[in-house]
Amino acid sequence: MLLQHPKKPLSAVASTEKKLNLDEIENKNAAPNPIEGDNNVVDENEVEPEITIMFAGDTMFDWDLRPLLQKHGYDYPFIHIKDKVQQADYSFINIETVITERTEKDPNQLFWIKSDVNSLTAIKNAGFKMLNLGNNHTLDYLRPGLLDTLQHVEEFGFDYIGVGRNAQEAYAAKEIMIEGKKFKFFSFVRFMPSTDWIAGKDRPGIPNGYDLELVKKTILEQKDDADYTIVYFHWGREKQKLPEAYQHQYVKELKEIGVDVVVGSHPHWLQGFEYYEGMAVAYSLGNFLFPPYVKAETAQTGLLSVTFHGEDISMSFDPYMIEKGQIKPISDAECTEILQYLESISFNIKISNKGNIIQN
Repeated sequence: MLLQHPKKPLSAVASTEKKLNLDEIENKNAAPNPIEGDNNVVDENEVEPEITIMFAGDTMFDWDLRPLLQKHGYDYPFIHIKDKVQQADYSFINIETVITERTEKDPNQLFWIKSDVNSLTAIKNAGFKMLNLGNNHTLDYLRPGLLDTLQHVEEFGFDYIGVGRNAQEAYAAKEIMIEGKKFKFFSFVRFMPSTDWIAGKDRPGIPNGYDLELVKKTILEQKDDADYTIVYFHWGREKQKLPEAYQHQYVKELKEIGVDVVVGSHPHWLQGFEYYEGMAVAYSLGNFLFPPYVKAETAQTGLLSVTFHGEDISMSFDPYMIEKGQIKPISDAECTEILQYLESISFNIKISNKGNIIQN
């Protein structure tokens, strides 16, 4: 897809010589193991649960995917990954599409994406529980298309973030309880065809990610009682392997207000990882399901697992490839190649051959 720029003003809104087995390296921030010994009893109320949330990138069911889905069924793309997704305690996916049958398009857009309601059945069958709906295709079919999408998503019972029937809904955090821990999810969009897409008092739309002060205010007003705060951003520049300078500034300031995890997408390429002063950052998860034309970087994909254990937060990544409308496993050699590439474009981290992302 071509890069788009808002048409309205935005004011409104080493390698080392010694070889290391990285899978055996302990995270410095990991919670200590109980000390073994006589009469050493650990109070179960003090044991922190280990919780894993899985994230997937840009997903759609349109264009040249339609004939494949009609032939093989809508579950076809996820056959190889559904078991892994379902093993996680919770799972999140970015839906780069609206769910509507409408035909009137936003003329500010360059490419339009809409998907059949059967796609939601497939996403649910694959095990995903939360949908991010806020991105640069949310209003491709104008506000009626957005409202159709909301209706369908709510009928299926998904948790969702990134859109609302008004600003209050669009900027609201989604609170999820997992094993007694309170997670709050936020979503912001920093790439859109027009600022008219931004939600208003009585106007359906998406949350404005261009205004960093607004982003921070939104988070601070709602995160106070959360055990963990997760922020999703639709941001960056398409078909680039590195984040933009402003993204590093966002990361710095989000850390300052106590965010725990930042996950992004939009570039349609995988980008690197970082632990910024302990805050886990995945700059772009790339495409997850896109039409058969994708190749090389646009076909590289994977599942990001973020594990929470007390104050310790760690990431791991399992690479896959998009091939002929399916998310497919790859060989060990291909896996190693992708992980080494991701390590090379990350920031002060090492990635083991099992995909564990470790502070360097």
